Amino acid sequence: MKKKFMTLAASAAVVIATLCSCATINSGAAISSNSPVGPKVGEAKSTLILGMWTSKGEQNNIQTAAANAGIKKISHVEYIDKAVLLGLWIEHTTRVYGE
Repeated sequence: MKKKFMTLAASAAVVIATLCSCATINSGAAISSNSPVGPKVGEAKSTLILGMWTSKGEQNNIQTAAANAGIKKISHVEYIDKAVLLGLWIEHTTRVYGE
């Protein structure tokens, strides 16, 4: 009985460690100009689940992010990708700075 419990506990620990420790965030400025970062910040997000389903995927672009904050002149654009659970859940964010 004790051996079964130890095997089950070890298996559960491996599964939990595998699923909980796999979160990555990639961030980087994709477009920038020589002007300073603007006072307004707009974001557009989309989510990819199991590589098959997206939420607002076509709306995750620079134009939507700028419109969300009322930005007319863009100074910087940043793309952020966050992957969780071995990439089963991915969130894409487009962040726009400007005035």
